[in-house]
Amino acid sequence: MSLNFGEIVEPSTRAFWDDYDEEEEGDAKPFEPLEWIVFSEQDANTTEETEIQKTLTAPFRLLIFEGQKVNSFVVTAILKGNKSPVLQLSSGTVCLFHVPAERLVVCVSEEIDPNLFGHITEKLEPWLVAAESVTTISLQPAVMYKGATERELEQVCFIKSLGDAVTDRSVGKLEAPNVLTGVAAGAVGYRKFHLKPAAAYGCYVDSVVIDSVSAEPILRLLKSIGLPCAERYELKFRNTSNLYM
Repeated sequence: MSLNFGEIVEPSTRAFWDDYDEEEEGDAKPFEPLEWIVFSEQDANTTEETEIQKTLTAPFRLLIFEGQKVNSFVVTAILKGNKSPVLQLSSGTVCLFHVPAERLVVCVSEEIDPNLFGHITEKLEPWLVAAESVTTISLQPAVMYKGATERELEQVCFIKSLGDAVTDRSVGKLEAPNVLTGVAAGAVGYRKFHLKPAAAYGCYVDSVVIDSVSAEPILRLLKSIGLPCAERYELKFRNTSNLYM
């Protein structure tokens, strides 16, 4: 039998694949429903429902900040380092901060499992319904953006926007075939379905860790859309090795 290079030849019967199918089914983990958990530093008598209602009593803006290893940046640059989350999802990758003085609720998501994005969006429903405005900021690898200009690729961070509530007109639009993904996509889609405005900003960076250079465009964006933030952000390195040169 002759084959062309790269040709995929499938077996004529599924019997050849039974072992693989059984192995995959055996490896599948049952889904555990996500639940809000009161952060450990809160009053032991406080319930999840009580904390949720506290964040919903007054008009507020909702900011969803999404990406790998973004919690440190959000706590330092937006929450000024003096805030603890009021709630955390049982997955351990999503937490919620409440800043009454700024009329702001901040959701930080470091979740990378696509199967959980929809479930996380469902758990955010109380805030997505009640918020006066919803803004999402998500970090993406710059190499994933299709159609980037040379000038954009030379930058450590360039930003694209999507949504009917975008206020910073200096930010370029997210263009096809690029799409919004993650919790940000779920949040914006939810708001649109319920005829409520939302704005999404995708920050395309050359590293998954935000440093002082890549933070500058993000801080400018936060200021331009009226969200509180620090003037500068310095990444703090920790010595994780005992090797001396």
